[in-house]
Amino acid sequence: MDVVAWMSRTASAKFKVYLRSALHIPPPPKTSVFTFLVSSSNINIYNGPSLPLSHLLPLRCAPTAGRRQRLELHRQLAVHQAQRKIPSCIRAQQRYPQGLLALATLNETADEERDLLARVEAKALQDLQAQEIVNSDAQILSSIEESLTREGQTSLEALSSLSVTLNQPIPDTEKLGRAIIDLYVASHDLDQAADRASILEKHLSGELEKINSLITELQSDAYQPPSDLAKQTADYQRKIKGLASKLPELKERVASLSASAGTPITIQDVKKEEDKFRDLMAVVKDLETQVKGYHGLPQDTDLARLELESLRVELRDLTRERDSMFEGLVERETPRKPR
Repeated sequence: MDVVAWMSRTASAKFKVYLRSALHIPPPPKTSVFTFLVSSSNINIYNGPSLPLSHLLPLRCAPTAGRRQRLELHRQLAVHQAQRKIPSCIRAQQRYPQGLLALATLNETADEERDLLARVEAKALQDLQAQEIVNSDAQILSSIEESLTREGQTSLEALSSLSVTLNQPIPDTEKLGRAIIDLYVASHDLDQAADRASILEKHLSGELEKINSLITELQSDAYQPPSDLAKQTADYQRKIKGLASKLPELKERVASLSASAGTPITIQDVKKEEDKFRDLMAVVKDLETQVKGYHGLPQDTDLARLELESLRVELRDLTRERDSMFEGLVERETPRKPR
């Protein structure tokens, strides 16, 4: 930056000397061109309206706006110069605006070049610093990899792959262990969930088969309505209409019977009579069972008794035969003691 500023100042000073010698302008009395511009904001070198020149300073206008203003000023000066005669006393000074414009243009160009050069140098320095950092890191990594043994390289690759798999940018051993444990727990939970889902699927498939079989059974001919359903429905409707027509007559009969009877029959009385009827039915069933035991006997009482006695004798003989067979079986199966 210092070198660029020095070159700019040197070029500006040389240009000033060259401009004075070319225009035959005497040197100013111990005052620079910039001091003259700042101190005299209005220069009346023409007899027309005064034109401000303070905006020609490089610090007060942008490059594009300054160029437009200088072109406008040059056009106005050309118009005034064409319309008016320039006095002979100021002929030597009529070239001051052109020199000032050239000097301002040179200063702005030098400032732009200096800024551009400064930006280029800063960008180059930044790139060099970044490249040095990257190169230093790469050299360190390459030296570490070269100094590792085969087991170390294998361990480093395993650690890096494990870190990438577990999404751990910093390979901390404790964090990796926790991540592995969490992964095992999640895997176990997923296995249990899969087992439960498979069991539920089997149960649902079994229920689905049952439902399909039930649907097939319901769609069979056994559950289809009979062909004469319409005829049966018509018969039932006719019977209902007949009973509905007889209902008032039956109600009158019930009313007359209840009026003729002394005490009305209650539900409790009907229940008692029903219980008595059930007891009688149980007695009848017992008697029928006893009668079935004598089935096959003759109808004559004496003959029946004789047949009963013969059956009893046969029963005794069979009992004795059974006892003898059991005793022989016991003697045969019982081990004898040696003498």
